[in-house]
Amino acid sequence: MRPQSIVMFERLFLASLAGSVVGFALTYDEVVDSLASDPAMQEVGLGSGFVLGVTAASFAIYLLLWHLIAHKAANFAKWILVVFTALGVLMTVPSLAGPWDAIQLLSLAVYALQIAAVVYLFRADAVAWLKGDRPTDPSAFD
Repeated sequence: MRPQSIVMFERLFLASLAGSVVGFALTYDEVVDSLASDPAMQEVGLGSGFVLGVTAASFAIYLLLWHLIAHKAANFAKWILVVFTALGVLMTVPSLAGPWDAIQLLSLAVYALQIAAVVYLFRADAVAWLKGDRPTDPSAFD
């Protein structure tokens, strides 16, 4: 049975991914228009398919990390997620000075959920579980 911290990680992390999907859907047209107006991207021929492909690959990586952490107790995946989260937060810091709109607030909420999820991975029960220390079920000896 998974520890409570892992269950909370899973809930918070999946909520952050759901928020990311909403944010992507809300900004898709803007991102594609921005890409289409960039002469360098026009020269290479990258368009909406590229945006969808990169986004799908990103979500696939995050879903793989979620599965490895929450269901396979892969400690290495925890550290990859920690690095990704730290890089994401560092890349978001400059945008805090810009105008605040609904997308900005959604992005901050997504990062807050992701940070909270990662924090749960450092609680004692999650650390033990990810190291492979699983408590024995006492009913197994009955």
